[in-house]
Amino acid sequence: MLPLQLKHSLIHDSKGWYKGLDYAILQCKPISSSSNTNVKDLSDELCLLHKAQYFMDSFYKCTLAHNVKGLPSMKWNVVGAFIGKLIDLLPPAPTDGTDNNRSLIYDVFLATPLLPSGALYCEVKFSGNEQLGNNEDMIGRVVDAYSHHVLVDSTFEILISDIQGIIAPDHSVILFDPQAHTYNQDSGYWDKGPDQIQLFQTLHDCNQFCKDLGLEQHIPGLQL
Repeated sequence: MLPLQLKHSLIHDSKGWYKGLDYAILQCKPISSSSNTNVKDLSDELCLLHKAQYFMDSFYKCTLAHNVKGLPSMKWNVVGAFIGKLIDLLPPAPTDGTDNNRSLIYDVFLATPLLPSGALYCEVKFSGNEQLGNNEDMIGRVVDAYSHHVLVDSTFEILISDIQGIIAPDHSVILFDPQAHTYNQDSGYWDKGPDQIQLFQTLHDCNQFCKDLGLEQHIPGLQL
């Protein structure tokens, strides 16, 4: 596990309610974004959430094919997530030097189901954007194997990074706010491209779950 750190430019200090569910409302920090980059970054974030869940589904299909049992239930916080736009105009930002305490900075936002919290839930960071996961606990090692699976299943074009999640009392895991590195370096501003994929292929140490899934046979050097 890695130490928890504040992440990149997204904030989620606003909450909402939609179809009977509590939601987190996310936007980019104004100090590092504009209205246009906010829309792009939020779109990239939502797109990556869907890709990460696609590979999670294929990961569990792979575990079934290899008869690997006893794994925790893991999913990305993507079901019900959407990008919304305000109908009403935002109030203007203060110009007298006082703090900008508006709940929304831009008229476009990303809404995701509010993550569970409380004394029985544990927030864990499994890997960083440029820090490989090298977890020693069972759930962490499964997450590391998932990262390896994504690379193999995408034919070495995508590496999901900066993986963190909420572990529930029943040991199920909800993952959120991923980043990625891709062969074309086009997944978002966080994307370090083929160099980071190559680093994973060089430094990743396959654990028992990787071996049970046959992933250790698929770690060739990336041709840049």
